[in-house]
Amino acid sequence: MSAARPPAPPAKTSGLRRHRALMARLAAGPAPEAVILGDSLAAGWPEPDLTAATGLPTLNLGLPGDRVQITRWRLTAMAAFAVRPRLALLMVGTNSFADGDGPETIVAGLAALVAALRAVWTPPVIVLATVPWRESLPQRSEADRLALNAAIGDLVRIETLALLDCDAALGPDPATGLEADRLHLNARGYAALSAALGSLLRTG
Repeated sequence: MSAARPPAPPAKTSGLRRHRALMARLAAGPAPEAVILGDSLAAGWPEPDLTAATGLPTLNLGLPGDRVQITRWRLTAMAAFAVRPRLALLMVGTNSFADGDGPETIVAGLAALVAALRAVWTPPVIVLATVPWRESLPQRSEADRLALNAAIGDLVRIETLALLDCDAALGPDPATGLEADRLHLNARGYAALSAALGSLLRTG
């Protein structure tokens, strides 16, 4: 099994600035009852929609450009804040996938992220999102993405997490839930994911 990439800070200065701004929000309080961590797909999810879906005041700690190893690094930095969210949603992996990381590497990183999250903030409920459909990359195929999501599903079962299946939520024509770049989610996409998240938490 491939090893996870080691935690690493954001590569761009702008990412570090945004990370520090999120740290300042966390420090200012109040302590969130739910959090979302991850990349631009997480960062773009409107907090009011998240709060409505989770039923809890939700703080968005997503950061555009995050890879799994960057989210791990940022969580370590935020561990100084002794928050105790009742729910944590993890939505990260699409950039690692685009970088060419294999399912084993990405899932090993996600497993380490889950372990760290449980150690520092102990949320009783952790939801892990699959990687949504995106326009094909030259070096990756749709079969590669589906293999990654299958591995994420295996991790959810092993770790007793909740799975947010983005493909099921976005439906048979996922492009309608994406912006023109065929990567980032639009309002329709976030509405679909919010409905799926709310249903998952009510029935889970």
